[in-house]
Amino acid sequence: MERDLLIAQTMAFVQSVTAGKTDAEDWAESIRPDQPVEVARPAHAVPVVRPTPPARPNDMREEIRGRVAAFRAHQELFRRDRDNYCESVLAKVRAATQRPSRTVDDQPTKR
Repeated sequence: MERDLLIAQTMAFVQSVTAGKTDAEDWAESIRPDQPVEVARPAHAVPVVRPTPPARPNDMREEIRGRVAAFRAHQELFRRDRDNYCESVLAKVRAATQRPSRTVDDQPTKR
């Protein structure tokens, strides 16, 4: 009851700020605090909740299979990239260690 009165008063205040005296103000002024207020809600304001049908087990299995396949393909891509990177780094290391490093005078470097 107090909530409905508060809503009515708030609507009246908003209407008085935005425009002149309206029907909402007249209605709000005619309400007494000890009088019960009935507020009709429009049908479009009530949300309609429709339950979703449960997924069929076959659909769920197919979705899981698809996700697992996508995950495996992604992991395979990472594995190939990692292997290619490792091979390129090892090739660079081998190339660097096979060539002896000499100075201009053809003398070994000092350590």
